[in-house]
Amino acid sequence: MKLSSLLIPLALLASTAAQAQDYPEMRFNVVGGGSHNYTFRAVERPFWTQTLPEASGGKVTAQLLGLSESGLKGPEIIRLMRFGAVDIGMGVFAFVAGDDATFEGVDLPGMAADIDSARSIANAYKPVLEQRMAERHGIKLLATVPYTAQVFFCRAPVQTLADLKGRKIRTRGRNMAELVKAIGAVPVTLSFAEVVTALQTGVIDCAITGIGSGNAAKWYDVAEHLYDLPVDWSIGFYGIGLKRFQQLPPEVRELLQTQAQVLEDALWRETARENRYALACNLGRPDCQIHQPAHMTASAPDPQERETVRQAALKIANDWGKRCGAACVERWNATVGETLGMHLSSGAYRHE
Repeated sequence: MKLSSLLIPLALLASTAAQAQDYPEMRFNVVGGGSHNYTFRAVERPFWTQTLPEASGGKVTAQLLGLSESGLKGPEIIRLMRFGAVDIGMGVFAFVAGDDATFEGVDLPGMAADIDSARSIANAYKPVLEQRMAERHGIKLLATVPYTAQVFFCRAPVQTLADLKGRKIRTRGRNMAELVKAIGAVPVTLSFAEVVTALQTGVIDCAITGIGSGNAAKWYDVAEHLYDLPVDWSIGFYGIGLKRFQQLPPEVRELLQTQAQVLEDALWRETARENRYALACNLGRPDCQIHQPAHMTASAPDPQERETVRQAALKIANDWGKRCGAACVERWNATVGETLGMHLSSGAYRHE
C-alpha cells in the first residue's frame, strides 16, 4: 500500500470538520516517535502535516520532529509537556514509568499475545491513564500508540526458551527486565541507538525491540536469529500539557480530541498491518511488505514454554500490583482485569 493511498481515508474524515468550523490560526510544535519507524512515515508525519491542517481548513498546523531529531531521549517528554517546552509529544509508557508505576499497567509483559489483545487492554485502561496523567502529571492524554510485537533479536541461534538462559539481553523498562530475569537471562539497559554496536562487540547477546523496528534499524545485520515471543507491545501515547490544552479555544480543543482519535485508530490499524508482514520480511519470505527482506532464522515457544512465560508474567504482574498500591490494583482489576478475566489481589493472582 502506498502512503498516498493511506492518506485518503484520513483526508475524507477531515473534510467536513474544516467546512463546518472556522478555526483561529495556531501552530503546535510536536515531538513524535522515532523517524526510523514505519508508522512515523505512514501515519504520524501525514497526520500532523496534512490531516490535521485539512481538518481545520489550514488554520491549525504543526511542526513535527522525530524523537532523535529533537535531541531528546524519551523519558523527559512528560515534564517538557507539563512545563510547556513541547506543545504535543509522543512517549512510551515504559520509558516514563519511573515517574509513576500506574503507567506500567497498560503493557505488563506477557499479557497480550497479539495486537488485538493489546488494544483491548489499552482501551480498557485508557480512562485510568487519562485521569492519572491529568491529576498527577498535568497532561491531557490524546491517543494511545502501539508498536509491533517486542521480540528477541539474537547473535547466536535460539531454538528453545532455555537457550536464552545466561544471555545478556537488552531491555527497556522494569517489568521487561523482570521477565528476562525470570527466564534465566541477564537484563541490560541500553538505548535503542546503542544496540547495534553492543551486539557487534558482544556487550549483549540479544536485544528486545519491535519485530518491525528491529528490521527498520537493520538489526538483522548483527543479529541473525529471531525468537518470536511477544514480550509486550511498547505501548505509548500522544499528549499535551493540561494547562496548554485548557487555554486553547474550545473549538481547537474539540478538534484536537476528535482528530486524536483519528490518529489513534490509524496507528493501531497500520501497526497491525506492519506486524503481519514484519516476520516475513525478517525471514526473507516472498510475502514481505513494508520492510526490507532479510535472512534471519526464527523460532517460537511451544505451548509448554508459553505456559512457563505465562506463569512468570503472572508473578511479575502481582509484584507490580504490590508496588503500585491498593488503589492502583483496584483500578486495574476493574478495567484490564475485567477484559482479561483476571483478578489481582494483595497476595496472589486469581485467574478466573
